[in-house]
Amino acid sequence: MSLRPGTTVDRYEIEEVLGEGGMAVVLRARHLKLGSRHAIKLLKDCKPSVAQRALQEGQLQSKLRHPNVVQVTDLLTIDDAPALVMEYVEGPTLAQFLRQHRPTMMQCDSLARGIMQGVAAAHAHGMVHRDLKPANILLAPRRGVLVPKIADFGLAKL
Repeated sequence: MSLRPGTTVDRYEIEEVLGEGGMAVVLRARHLKLGSRHAIKLLKDCKPSVAQRALQEGQLQSKLRHPNVVQVTDLLTIDDAPALVMEYVEGPTLAQFLRQHRPTMMQCDSLARGIMQGVAAAHAHGMVHRDLKPANILLAPRRGVLVPKIADFGLAKL
């Protein structure tokens, strides 16, 4: 299946490719009935061990309900490959933001606190992220403040 903009997958219409890594492609999609936007992380490698890890990622991350963690809301199968449906975060990654801006001390403090609160929430659920880096922190603009949201629990361990 070609996942170009306009393609319908299950209850979602693909709007654009947001990014692509070695293991997965992330797409922005719109729910056909609700009109809500979501990010869909589709695995490119469908080996059983990789599919199992994606399922584990979805299960772990869906249990984490915290304002500083990207929420996983659903699991799809697209062309026999698992795909995680997640909340769509409008802003850039922390890595992208830092390449273009020099944050103030107050912004640094706010971002660090949010990241630590998200990590603490994961730890409270017995999870260790294992790949925490600026590229895996999304920044959601909320009332003039950037709220950090931890993403990509693909390497997480219980």
